[in-house]
Amino acid sequence: MVDTIFETSEYLKGRNIVRDNLYRICYLLSCHLRDKGVDMIEARSQIFSWGDEHRVWIKYDVNSIITRAYAANHKFYSSPMVKINKQDIERIKKSFDGRKVRYVALGLLCYAKAHANSRKEFYISSVALSAWLGINRKTLRNRYIKELIDFGYLTELGGQSDEVRWNKDFGKQGIKYRINCSLHNSGEHILTNNDVHKLFSEVFNASNIEIENL
Repeated sequence: MVDTIFETSEYLKGRNIVRDNLYRICYLLSCHLRDKGVDMIEARSQIFSWGDEHRVWIKYDVNSIITRAYAANHKFYSSPMVKINKQDIERIKKSFDGRKVRYVALGLLCYAKAHANSRKEFYISSVALSAWLGINRKTLRNRYIKELIDFGYLTELGGQSDEVRWNKDFGKQGIKYRINCSLHNSGEHILTNNDVHKLFSEVFNASNIEIENL
């Protein structure tokens, strides 16, 4: 989710495939093939071959996804290093008690450090976030994100912009947020391979939380 190149490598191996997140998956596969120098016709063939190999039925307009990916130059297709510091941890501890809401806060902080603009604003798909964190989408939004908003960690700004029109998931479920904390990318704790479970365990000195079934 943060390291989208690693995320794509997992999809290529048939791992972490969530059907509701398939538009994003196909888009990232298209970015991967684009960067390898594969032309669009061959990219279509390879994406469907991938789907056949992993028994994934692709319901979207694949040509449209490929066209958008090949025409774009999105910064999110990268491997940013995200670091968490003591101030980040204390900010979350100060505002929240529950382990799961702290876990969601940490995940969104990592995402914001990688993808927020200078105003600390970012768009995120609830489908993609749910797939990454392993929490049911309705529970994630109606309980944990609501708590983050109610207690001032996150501000919901709503709406869709030109930045995210490439993604139907963003158009349908994507929301613009502002995170109300420091995004200084420093600290001894590093998010590795998008493993927010491991990072949570490390920074809060806790065993991995039990995530809900999707």
